Amino acid sequence: MLKITPDPPDKSLEESLAHASGLLRSAHASACESAENLIGVKRDLAFSVVYLIDMAKAVIDRSLDQIDIR
Repeated sequence: MLKITPDPPDKSLEESLAHASGLLRSAHASACESAENLIGVKRDLAFSVVYLIDMAKAVIDRSLDQIDIR
């Protein structure tokens, strides 16, 4: 079977974490914007997603800091 798309180039751990951090930053902006336009329980749920994104971004950023220290 022929593969039409090539394999993506291998990324370093640092590049992958930086990319994930950028994706989370975008997800955070989208979730905040969505939450602002809601009311009640739906707003609360949307802001809980913002919180989860913030927590995930903190883990990624701490990991990046550890790589920089080494």
